[in-house]
Amino acid sequence: MKQANLSTNTIKKLNVLIPPLEEQRKIASVLSLVQDAIAQQEQLITLTTELKKVLMQKLFTEGTRNEPQKMTEIGFVPESWDVVTLEKAGEVVYGIQASVANNTELIGTKILTNKNITLDGQFDLEKQNYFELKTEKQRKTILNKGDILFNWRSGSKEHVGKTAYFDLDGEYTHSSFILRIRPYPIVNGRYIFHYLTWLRESQYFLKSHDYSVNATFNKSAVNALPTALPKLEEQEKIALTLDLIWEKINEHQAKLKNLQDLFRTLLHQLMTAQIRVDDLKNLSALNLELQGGNE
Repeated sequence: MKQANLSTNTIKKLNVLIPPLEEQRKIASVLSLVQDAIAQQEQLITLTTELKKVLMQKLFTEGTRNEPQKMTEIGFVPESWDVVTLEKAGEVVYGIQASVANNTELIGTKILTNKNITLDGQFDLEKQNYFELKTEKQRKTILNKGDILFNWRSGSKEHVGKTAYFDLDGEYTHSSFILRIRPYPIVNGRYIFHYLTWLRESQYFLKSHDYSVNATFNKSAVNALPTALPKLEEQEKIALTLDLIWEKINEHQAKLKNLQDLFRTLLHQLMTAQIRVDDLKNLSALNLELQGGNE
């Protein structure tokens, strides 16, 4: 297959809009302003994400009470913590065993598959599939807010173990490659969500014997997963701490997306003369707005 390209002669014949030099400078200045804001926002995301990783490592190995540690099968944990199998912390079940990739018509219940969960635990609902729940067994797969979704099988190694905390409005079910974990009353769901995320980010699943043999992490392996559990009060404290930094990362990501959208819009409209720099009546206000996005 030939690679698409443009010849030198074709490029030479392209019509190019060239505004007056002073306006060129103004356009460059406006676009550079937005680009700088984007770069700063990306740096904030990187720094905050690194902070989250450091905090997770500290909280899940040292706790919050400055107590002595003990060695366990998952490494050091605070002395008062229990290490139990995950099935003692919550009910683990498979989802719908059916091919739903082509079920894009609005018929039945929305079904979450591994493509709907991002590596950082967000939901990506751009591509939505559906499934008709016809039996009582199938209806038992309907998700409740507070459920945890664990991707036990995927075409990519790095995606095995990615986890999301279900908090969406409306009725959803989940596919068989997604295990649903429903925490018991003695367990804080957000704590388990962060704990499983920490295990994946520290490459626990990749190092696991079960994974290295099967290239998956199925229900039996997840049921037996060693889970470090402090008392509920400390679980809640750890979850709250990590939630705060999680929310901050989400805020930065939302601001980054808005800035990227703004840059694309300005680039197109300024370069095609749909708007002129002078139409942006208050550039100082724009500057202040961009600076506010970097807080």
